[in-house]
Amino acid sequence: MAIEGIWTSELMGLFGWETTGILVLENGRAIDGGNHHYSVGSYETTGNKIHISLTVEYHSTPRTIFGASDRNLQVEVEGTVENGIINGRAHRADKQDQKAMCRFTRRSDLPGN
Repeated sequence: MAIEGIWTSELMGLFGWETTGILVLENGRAIDGGNHHYSVGSYETTGNKIHISLTVEYHSTPRTIFGASDRNLQVEVEGTVENGIINGRAHRADKQDQKAMCRFTRRSDLPGN
């Protein structure tokens, strides 16, 4: 399965899965964004495993699953890719004990691919 493409992003919240935005994966680059944030970073794959590293910047009131009000933070995601879905766990790079379940669902190829 192609990893490059457009994915929807979700985090597990108090009331179940919350859609947080769109993730674009292309040539090792990861770009994510939503109503309150944008993120840039990178990703690496090994077999069906993926590691995504993102710098998250809030452009409105910070709303983070980690309970902090930081306007920017580094987030690491470890996941498994299967049948068009990445299931994983996200954590702040500086607080690895604060983890959140996340998933990404592949929606489309990138234009021109």
